[in-house]
Amino acid sequence: MKKSSFSLLGLALVASSVFGMSSCEKFLDENPDGQYVEGNTPYKISRFLTYAYPLASLANISELSSDNTYEDETRNPNRQDFHDFAVYWKPITTTDGVAYYDGTLKLWESYYYAIAQANEVLTLIEETQNFGERNMASRGEALAVRAWSHFQLANVFCLPYNFDGQGGATNLGIPYIAERVTTILPDYPRGTVKETYEQIEKDLLAAIPLLEKYNVYQSDIRRFHFTPEAAYAFAARFYLYYNKPEKAKEYADKLLGSNPTTSLRNWAGDYLGIDAANANAKALTYYRPTNQANLLVISLYSNFQFVVSSGEFFTNSRYTHSNKCAADETLWKNIWNVGRNRDEYNFAPYIYDKVYVDKVYQPKMPILNSYRSVEVQLTTDEALINRAEAKIRLGDLSGGLEDLNTWSNNYLRSGVAKRTFTQDEIVAYYKALPYADKTTRSPKKHLTKAHFKLHDGSSITEGTATEALLQYVLQCRRILTLHEGLRWQDIKRFGIDVYRWKKIDAGADTFAVPEDGVLLGTDLRQAIALPQQAVVGKIQQNPR
Repeated sequence: MKKSSFSLLGLALVASSVFGMSSCEKFLDENPDGQYVEGNTPYKISRFLTYAYPLASLANISELSSDNTYEDETRNPNRQDFHDFAVYWKPITTTDGVAYYDGTLKLWESYYYAIAQANEVLTLIEETQNFGERNMASRGEALAVRAWSHFQLANVFCLPYNFDGQGGATNLGIPYIAERVTTILPDYPRGTVKETYEQIEKDLLAAIPLLEKYNVYQSDIRRFHFTPEAAYAFAARFYLYYNKPEKAKEYADKLLGSNPTTSLRNWAGDYLGIDAANANAKALTYYRPTNQANLLVISLYSNFQFVVSSGEFFTNSRYTHSNKCAADETLWKNIWNVGRNRDEYNFAPYIYDKVYVDKVYQPKMPILNSYRSVEVQLTTDEALINRAEAKIRLGDLSGGLEDLNTWSNNYLRSGVAKRTFTQDEIVAYYKALPYADKTTRSPKKHLTKAHFKLHDGSSITEGTATEALLQYVLQCRRILTLHEGLRWQDIKRFGIDVYRWKKIDAGADTFAVPEDGVLLGTDLRQAIALPQQAVVGKIQQNPR
């Protein structure tokens, strides 16, 4: 039997104590996908790509780390160690309970296993020397998912690009695995953030022409694979994080064109007819692969959907996007002036303010069998807001505002008095708001620590039109991607200080920030600690 090496990386990058040598030896004697390998036909090779998409979600740990989460111990003491660690930016030292699906070890294993699958596809294509249409399509997809998995790992375990002011040249990256793994514990160095981003870009740029040229997937399964459209959306996000807004705009333009309204989610048509009490029906609608806005959908395992989308769910609801957060920072505190009226949104949030549960949520991850769910990874709506950010950073304020107005006009119900705004109105609104600090809750954040420069080489200056429009970009994307984890990346990129508001008096609805509840925009803990099982050989732990 031909022994499979595609999954060795899951063993290579974690300590052998996790698995035990006996289990390793047993694994190496098996070939779980041997039926797809023998013969190495293009179709059989492509079957590896089914397993090249990670089965773990970044959303739970990212949302808990971000300012989207408040603590309510007074009414709901129910939590697990995983939540305590993540909310206060501590190393995740448990693998039990929620951490089994959403912890750092599961993320590390899942994403590197997916990378190993992609590498197996690339290796088999080279071995067969068959460069026909099917194999070239597989090559393009494998390169894209390899880039994507490394990008996602970097978003968790690395500091943002240019955190050090030197393009990430002095900050730790992640092991970038671009070959088949053939040893159990290879000594992979982490390299730097700069090197990690260079490798991601290399793979992405090699993937896109192949995805554009070769199309082998039918419409019913396209959204579960990288397509040209998904790659464009990925590139638009990646280049924003890479501090190359001109490239972000280029790929967003390829995706959206000059009339993006035709490709955005039909918020009104999709959601207004769904029973207001049926949250899971809304989540199922959100991920629907046939939806024109969904560009990449991934099947995975997580605990997060239970906390977010199951109504009066008690367990693990101590840390949530609470009513206070919604009122002072997100859904009810913005220029749209919708107040606490859920019905002003086409995608109406659910409001729970019970004796023991306090949360406001938008159902996006459906509850399927056990911990199985699906997650939308890339959308046209996010790409539009990303393009708006790119335009504003490039000095095109009117173009960025046009994109933001296009999105808000589609997102809000037609009955809302005002859904689009002028630059002067946005500037006036944000000038009137206080900046958030340890004593003040506000959607307006200090952005002077941002790890990038504007088109003219300057930093963001408070009180300017550029700053106000970037504040609005952050607010729109924060609301759009609530419960998806992307707010955490904005916090890192823009150097935003996080204050963990904790309810201290149930009767008076009083909140305060504990001493350990502050994460400054320059804090090294923005790079989440690697699972201790992965710190072997040249793989260094993140400094704290």
